[in-house]
Amino acid sequence: MTTAFAALPAQAEGMRLCNSTEFWPPYSFLRGDVLEGEHTEILNAAFKDIGVEMEQVYLPWKRCQDRVATGELDGIIGISYTEERGAVLAFPADAKDAAPLEAISQVEFVIVTRADTDAPASISIEALPEPVGVLLGYRSADTVREAGKQAQIVAQQSSLFQMLERGRIASAVALRGTAIHYVEASKEPLVIHEPALWSTPHFVAFSRKADITPEQMQQVWNAVKAIRADKVRMAQIRAHVNELLEPCFEDGAPCK
Repeated sequence: MTTAFAALPAQAEGMRLCNSTEFWPPYSFLRGDVLEGEHTEILNAAFKDIGVEMEQVYLPWKRCQDRVATGELDGIIGISYTEERGAVLAFPADAKDAAPLEAISQVEFVIVTRADTDAPASISIEALPEPVGVLLGYRSADTVREAGKQAQIVAQQSSLFQMLERGRIASAVALRGTAIHYVEASKEPLVIHEPALWSTPHFVAFSRKADITPEQMQQVWNAVKAIRADKVRMAQIRAHVNELLEPCFEDGAPCK
């Protein structure tokens, strides 16, 4: 499924970027057949600002990475930096920084347990109760396993919290915003542990095999940076996304 955004001048050179169909709120989520979220809103605005056409392609996360790595698609939306990924994808120069200005988002991951789990309020990764539920295809799964913890890989956010409620996992690594919604809605008492386990910047990264120049990449990163630095614009984007997201946590929600 694809969607083209703003109808911009025909002479402008367009880009085809892949975005994941996984439920990754508030950054990316499907409402019916439409991909919504903070990343989409920021990129809509960024590409409009620079006068370049963008086509967004919706695929599962692993297929996104594969098709961008081969150059079939120009770039990928919302990916964290690793040296392995840096070999096939072009990231901004500040990608290795703790809180880079050219990131499209700074994502916090938290630990969630049942209230009856014997665990301190602040849990280090080495002390995570096992098994630990982590999402399929994301860097958090590798981080948990590298720490020597028993990881239970789960495909969907909703399944992660259902397993936690039923006691099939002892803890879960989840996005802060997602965790807050599920904890508030859960019939079982769940606890979010502070501080965040880690905070990871995510980027728009471009295929090294695509026909996109470094200058074009930098133009996009600069536009994203300008929008994220604009507090008024970001407040408007987040208010709109939260309005779209609210029904996604209700029974029979049209989101995935």
